Amino acid sequence: MLPLEEARYLVVAGPTAVGKTAVALEVAEELDGEIVIADSRQVYRGLEIGTAKPTADERSRVPHHMLDVVDLGQRYTAADFAAQAGETIDAIRSRGRVPVVCGGTGLYLAALAGLLDPVEEGAGESEREEARARVAAIPATERHAALARVDEPSATRLHAADRQRVDRALEVWFLTGEPLSRLQSGGGAARPHLAIRLDRPRVELAARIDRRLDAMLDAGLEAEARALWEDGWTPEDPGIDTIGYQEWWPHFEGALGRDETIAAIRTATRQYAKRQTTWFRNQGHYVAVPAGEARDRVMQLWRDRR
Repeated sequence: MLPLEEARYLVVAGPTAVGKTAVALEVAEELDGEIVIADSRQVYRGLEIGTAKPTADERSRVPHHMLDVVDLGQRYTAADFAAQAGETIDAIRSRGRVPVVCGGTGLYLAALAGLLDPVEEGAGESEREEARARVAAIPATERHAALARVDEPSATRLHAADRQRVDRALEVWFLTGEPLSRLQSGGGAARPHLAIRLDRPRVELAARIDRRLDAMLDAGLEAEARALWEDGWTPEDPGIDTIGYQEWWPHFEGALGRDETIAAIRTATRQYAKRQTTWFRNQGHYVAVPAGEARDRVMQLWRDRR
């Protein structure tokens, strides 16, 4: 675990649908805290239902930060998040309140903690554009295999359908000549914190994923995705390359039935949750807490952190 002397913030993390939002809300209310969202999809404006953003009622209970900070189509990196979220945490602490960071994007959380090296230090915009052009020259269906040839650890960690992160790893390779997996070894400014990961049995988590998807469909997920499709967005665009959205494009174009599309979303979400679970279990500084007893256990850990 990272040293917790003067811990600057509390993290409530875990896979999708594990119940992070409810726990973070209860803990933040108890601690007179504010919530900082660490979710690489919820940062995008225009993605509401499919990203499971906190509801208006939830936001009224506790101040929320790092939602809707970037437009669709705009690149947003872990370094961007670390910079903005770090300033937000400092501002929350200056008000005498506790920052409760809630999310499932492991890279964002690692960058915020100072566990990732900056991978573009000294690179100018022209160099970045050249690296992106080299990535774009590779057919989209071949990029994951291309990544595996130069950065096998990153290719193993990333699903082939995770286009934005695959492209990002290739971009780093072309920009620096080093695999992203090698550069993600630490060295940033450390931010002491207490990190909790919520766990649930796999069968229970799968059932929660199914129920949440059903609720999203009832709330209008298909219509939300169709509006984005009609506006001309593509699954290759940053933000749209998100589980729950990108799967609809073949359906809207007549290549896939609705039931098949929903099944694809369900499967992709379960696979994503599995990858998230593996990620957090491999991070040595997270304390595992069963989600069913999380509130009291998290409060105890925070109060005992010294």
